[in-house]
Amino acid sequence: MEQRFVQAHREARWALGLTLLYLLAWSLAAYLPDSATGITGLPHWFEMACLLVPLLFIGLCWLMVRGVFRDIPLEDSDAN
Repeated sequence: MEQRFVQAHREARWALGLTLLYLLAWSLAAYLPDSATGITGLPHWFEMACLLVPLLFIGLCWLMVRGVFRDIPLEDSDAN
């Protein structure tokens, strides 16, 4: 298999894995914490699921793009 397809599959696997991890983290953060008031005055589950987890995963996405994704040519070198 061509190297660009190997890299594309690798990037797709990482993106899918991060998406599934986000869904798991959001579910745990939304349903496990109690309804006590957090530091912002909002319910603790809301702070976790809607503030903390998205900020964490924005950082993880940034790291994934910097570390896993590579700039590869998409055109076929045998086109002509």
